[in-house]
Amino acid sequence: MIPVDHYSIFVLQRLRDACLVHLCNEAQAANQTTAIFTRSITETRRVSHLLDALNVRAVSLHCDLSPSERAASLGRPRRKECLAIVTTDIAANFGPLMIPKVNRVINYDVTAWRFTPKTYTQRASHLAHTENPGQVITLITEIDLEVCLRLEKDVGLKEHTVNMDTVRTYRKQIEEAAREDPSLIESPLGRN
Repeated sequence: MIPVDHYSIFVLQRLRDACLVHLCNEAQAANQTTAIFTRSITETRRVSHLLDALNVRAVSLHCDLSPSERAASLGRPRRKECLAIVTTDIAANFGPLMIPKVNRVINYDVTAWRFTPKTYTQRASHLAHTENPGQVITLITEIDLEVCLRLEKDVGLKEHTVNMDTVRTYRKQIEEAAREDPSLIESPLGRN
């Protein structure tokens, strides 16, 4: 069985997108594929668009795609045309064999009422067919503490650190990009 490391990153809500961009850039530089799980189709589209705007090659995968669109989306990571798959939990239901090889799973949004240890396990299962150790990283914001405590008890998360100066630099880049395209920014309540 391939070892999987389970991490959490506590990050302020306003820096969550920037932290995600930082993690995806790290993975892209190492030629690793990342699956990013969001809670809604709207959020999946927004995050994918944000990553593309900041030069992280990303594809969106959700249930509003036709079978041919879904196949095309899944083909891009297989051909290494992109290294980030932004998806709703529909991908967890496809099982590891349908999703291209993933080196890292990022739980972007864990506040959804249906996020449970079972959901976490389904998302993490996408690492099951990698040759190298994988990582599951859960982004925890100030409004996610209850979920974090539940996951720490059930899964045993370790703290993952990121360079906050780099994260703040990405935040500035996001703000600059959002001047031209306001749809890149999360809704004021933090949940699209």
